[in-house]
Amino acid sequence: MVEPVHRPRRAALAIGSGIARRDGLDALLAWNETAASLGVDVGRLRVVVFFLAALSTAALVALSCVIGFVGLMVPHLGRAIVGVRHGPLFVAPALLGALVRLGSDIASRVVLAPQELPVGIITAAAGGTFILAIVLRR
Repeated sequence: MVEPVHRPRRAALAIGSGIARRDGLDALLAWNETAASLGVDVGRLRVVVFFLAALSTAALVALSCVIGFVGLMVPHLGRAIVGVRHGPLFVAPALLGALVRLGSDIASRVVLAPQELPVGIITAAAGGTFILAIVLRR
């Protein structure tokens, strides 16, 4: 019998690796030259972070299905709440994403009760509105 893929471990590995690189990412906020003067290998860090982002995205979408607008909304909301420092920014969107997902699930069960609305419709409506607000604001 084939063992199931351990996706939560992949996601935890990617998030843990990102948290371990938070100081280098914070240095990149001051731009490439400043980060390099602080001892950060900018090229290598960008490649590693890109790989970790792809790995964690793949693992988390495989776990939570394709509820994509949560992934678009929550990092923006998390950055607005906790600021630009990467340490808290790894934890806050994870908790906020869980709350958004829970709220979407509750709304999908309540809106047309006793029938259930697909949760993707709720997240798409909220996410589309959120993205439109961001675009119109700029």
